[in-house]
Amino acid sequence: MKSIIIALCAFLLVLSGLAGCNAAGPDDVLVVCNSNSPVSMRIAAYYMSKRGISDSRLVTVKTVDSSASAANESISPDDYIEQIHKPIADYLAKHSLVNKIKYIVLTKGIPFRLSGDPTGGTSGGLSVDSVLTTLGMSNPISVNLGDKGHPVVNRYWRSKEPFSHQKYGGYLVTRLDGYTEGDAKALVDRAIAPAPEQRVILLDADAKKGLGDAAVQPKSILNDSGTGVNDVPVSFPDFNADMIHLSNMLPDKSNTQVVLDKTDSFICISKPLTVYVSWGSNDGKFNTDVYHNIKFGPRSLAETAVSSSGRTLLKTTGGQSLIADLIAQGTAGAKGYVTEPYLVSMASPSVFIDLYLSGRNLAESFYAGSRFLAWKDIVLGDPLCSLAEK
Repeated sequence: MKSIIIALCAFLLVLSGLAGCNAAGPDDVLVVCNSNSPVSMRIAAYYMSKRGISDSRLVTVKTVDSSASAANESISPDDYIEQIHKPIADYLAKHSLVNKIKYIVLTKGIPFRLSGDPTGGTSGGLSVDSVLTTLGMSNPISVNLGDKGHPVVNRYWRSKEPFSHQKYGGYLVTRLDGYTEGDAKALVDRAIAPAPEQRVILLDADAKKGLGDAAVQPKSILNDSGTGVNDVPVSFPDFNADMIHLSNMLPDKSNTQVVLDKTDSFICISKPLTVYVSWGSNDGKFNTDVYHNIKFGPRSLAETAVSSSGRTLLKTTGGQSLIADLIAQGTAGAKGYVTEPYLVSMASPSVFIDLYLSGRNLAESFYAGSRFLAWKDIVLGDPLCSLAEK
């Protein structure tokens, strides 16, 4: 009997140790602010105060203030390396943080788009945030998309474990940003507000694009051995089918309501959402008023299959729908794209939502659901935001 008790205690200690290693916290976060942007510095200070992040986890860069004008939202590849990439890399090395940091949080005021694609792609500039995810990564596997560009395969795709720099290389990069300083700070408040008792998920497919085969979702890029890539395109019907796959796989729980619309309508519902996925302005029946009526609860996430949903984080008119509107409407996090990324780049609904509902944080959920790095992606929100956090 005594040996059984000893064994049980040892087992519980192991579980306790594993839980401690897996739990992400303030010491895992590096915050980046721009000394040329008062807005950036205030947001960084606000976030660090709310999350209890030490001053040792703050690095200051000096570059153009993206909050000042749309022109400043872009930066040349050379200036990015000198003004953003190198200062962050040097800080991590100097303070022995290379293997201690998991998440890098950029703040409004730091440019988020390269003015071109250094890999020769012709579909628009890369995302500063996405390029930064590969900082310190050894032997990245690139994908040849021809004249579209050469993104890096995300080794963290569909990962079932917490992220670590040691295993996967690079860092998970998110941003506290939006139309206003208030919107950016609200991302922090929504991440630490009490988790919703009722989880409401709205999946708005577009039947006219085809509903696809849910049984083969989600399609991967990285092959089974992890040494190369599959030539597997993701089509319009696949994105719809991925939503259907998620709806099929989610357990029937009293605290979770899944609304799956498989018609060609563009809808919203009256309840505040926990997760929202749609085609945005690419939906054949897109309605601006409906889009702006979508409301969110605390700790909520959103993804739209829109090529330029993250093209600006300043107020504008015209063009495709923007994730900055969803931030202004109350979501705690969203994924978007600074230039044309192609459908394969969208976060897989059946991956990122399943992980998020299971308790993984915002950064791990969005990145585990995304196939590429060093590409067009931008993730807004506090990386530590989680439905499981007390």
